[in-house]
Amino acid sequence: MHPLLSRQLQHYMGADFVVPDGEMRDLFAAISGHYRELEYLARFDHLTGVANRHYFVEMVEAEIARSSRYGKPLSILMMDIDQFKEINDVYGHQAGDIILRALCETCKIVLRAVDIVGRWGGDEFAILLPETPSTIASHVAERLRVAIESTVVDLEMHSPFHFSVSIGCASRNAKDDNLDTLLNLADKALYDAKRTGRNRVCVAAQ
Repeated sequence: MHPLLSRQLQHYMGADFVVPDGEMRDLFAAISGHYRELEYLARFDHLTGVANRHYFVEMVEAEIARSSRYGKPLSILMMDIDQFKEINDVYGHQAGDIILRALCETCKIVLRAVDIVGRWGGDEFAILLPETPSTIASHVAERLRVAIESTVVDLEMHSPFHFSVSIGCASRNAKDDNLDTLLNLADKALYDAKRTGRNRVCVAAQ
């Protein structure tokens, strides 16, 4: 064992802590596995497997910097499940969890590998569409809306079950459009989609 590692382990575990050299590989494997698990939990939502809010913001800010440097378009979608509270109230929170996972699985099928889905909070999700102008982003959002509306969810006694989403779409049109600007625009468009009947896509006026 490396003397520095030995001293560190003894400091935390006690002076009598000894690891035979033959078991060192297993120890390092266990430590590495635990570290990878912690790293995953720090970046991804444990229920849906998509990026958590903090990691999503980190990736979007990096993409905005790239967009500014190379003059590439970029769009963001804000999406939430229609009447999700009522779904939880009627069918239970376990059913709500099933629906959240089904939504994210549909996103993986419809969206590109480079697109990034993040759980913004509760039943609200944010989606980054790199190198995607407004005209294309609105079509992507509509295709996603239709796919989710067509998704059949197995809720056992209540099957087949369908649900819908509302989506707000905003695109980066100027180099000084930052993350907060885009999220606010997409969020206002989402509000418009909910206010005008739900289960629809609204594009931010820019």
